[in-house]
Amino acid sequence: MHPGPFPPQRPPWEASPPPPPAARGGTTRILAFGCLGLVLLTALGTAAAVFVFGSKLAGSSLASTPLTPGARASLTFTDPGKGATGVWLDVDVAHTQGFRVMGMFTATANGRVLGQYNLNGDLSGRCTNPVIGQNASACVNWRFTQVGASGTVSGRTRLFEIPAQPSGTAVSVVGTLYLNTGVTPRRVALDARD
Repeated sequence: MHPGPFPPQRPPWEASPPPPPAARGGTTRILAFGCLGLVLLTALGTAAAVFVFGSKLAGSSLASTPLTPGARASLTFTDPGKGATGVWLDVDVAHTQGFRVMGMFTATANGRVLGQYNLNGDLSGRCTNPVIGQNASACVNWRFTQVGASGTVSGRTRLFEIPAQPSGTAVSVVGTLYLNTGVTPRRVALDARD
């Protein structure tokens, strides 16, 4: 029928044959499922990290004592020997001129001074550590509102950590906290958490 090495030519009035079916995208499907799996794994990992580190940061309370501004306070607890113990300031206050804390606390164990901590910091807004010389801050449930100079602040901020002590060691934190004028405390407490 057709002589020669070339394929036969179709007359222009004939329809061209349909293109061959596209190959099933095995690679595309694998990439899509791989990306989806990676996104799900990242989301689950983030949720787990928030749960674990949030729980660790908050810890469980070993002891707590209410603070009366200007009065000497003492917090005593038995160290469980699991590691460093955080000493937190737990607050719920309203203020008309900002919220500033000042004071000094000394931590001792068996008559030995573990640390002396001077406080002078503004806690009116974002979470900060009011201890002089400590730059790291950690807060739990920190909330603040601000309208002009007035507002409210509530939550816990970690003041300092007491180094790990042998299990059963009696630890005391003694000191005085002062608040600036215009602060109405609803709750101010010192809290030791493992």
